[in-house]
Amino acid sequence: MEEMNERLRFFVEECDHIQGIQFIVDDSGGFSSVAAQYLESIADDYTNTPVLLYCVRNPLSYGSSRNQREAITRSLHDAVSFSKLSYYCNLMVPIGLPSLSYSPLLSVKDEKHFHSSAICAAAIHSVSVPLRLQQVGPASDSAHSSGNLDIGELVHVLSDQGRQNMITALDVAMPAPSLADRKDLSNIERSLHCLTPETNDEDEDPYAVESLVVHGALDAGGKRASISQVKDSICSAFEGRATKPKFSNLSVSSCPLPIPLPFPSIFSSSIGQQGEILSSQHPEGTRPKGSLDIVSVPMLARLRSSNAIVPFIERRSASLQRLGMARGTLGSQILRDWGFGKEEVEDMGEHLAKLLRPFYPEMDFTSDSD
Repeated sequence: MEEMNERLRFFVEECDHIQGIQFIVDDSGGFSSVAAQYLESIADDYTNTPVLLYCVRNPLSYGSSRNQREAITRSLHDAVSFSKLSYYCNLMVPIGLPSLSYSPLLSVKDEKHFHSSAICAAAIHSVSVPLRLQQVGPASDSAHSSGNLDIGELVHVLSDQGRQNMITALDVAMPAPSLADRKDLSNIERSLHCLTPETNDEDEDPYAVESLVVHGALDAGGKRASISQVKDSICSAFEGRATKPKFSNLSVSSCPLPIPLPFPSIFSSSIGQQGEILSSQHPEGTRPKGSLDIVSVPMLARLRSSNAIVPFIERRSASLQRLGMARGTLGSQILRDWGFGKEEVEDMGEHLAKLLRPFYPEMDFTSDSD
């Protein structure tokens, strides 16, 4: 742990100004405990530095359990991991079962880690584009980008407005539709696929806040669209939405997602060299395309704070309450074996309940410390 702290300290000291820390962890196993300790030390050493946490999981980690003990252990691990990690960050983005595997534009096999990791990496790269954009004047846009944010501003946009919820969902369109595809652009929800597990998009949320990123978009002729073209198209698409978010920050860059040589062959044959969508059909028997066939792809990515994330939080809160806090249960014994005492378990349960409070303001949250 001390060695990791020293490595981070070196980079922080080399910075003129640290805008924040992006942290990626696989929280499906024991390493989440190490990550929680590391985040705690970051919170102590860099008090005013915002932390953006991506919790990334192998799709196969959501498989069925072999027996009851394994099912209880997995549920409690998810609850404890979520409680500990969320406590020491400012914004949390769970990334799990990639629904992009069902996209007609991709040929993804969940059992291949190289496939799912490529999608996760592309999504994180895209959604963090605003953090790398050139800063321009408050009333002007660069010819190549618009809507830059730093990590603190991103945290403020998503967690300090609306319901003040810090757990956000990640959605991606890979590749993004061109500006000529009015049908898809007019319904942004249709082109975006959620990479956050256990979400519910059935109910529209008028209190939602979001950060929308478009980079490398193509126009009707297959050329790179200008920043103003993209902004006009997205704004007109927003006007057509039945329920608009309470606030939406739009970031645009002309630079697409590059497809380097190691990138796996996950694109369908209906994708062109520049990531243009040649057809919505995926003919049977055609081989997937990779970096030898495709140079880059346009991307549409979104971080959103909305009631869609409620099932994700509720399941973990309920698991801890039902399995870990009742006396004499197998779950309570498992938590004791992990070294958690009664008070610590109660504190974790209270923290998870407070994460639900923005969605249920009528709930009464009390504790011994109140």
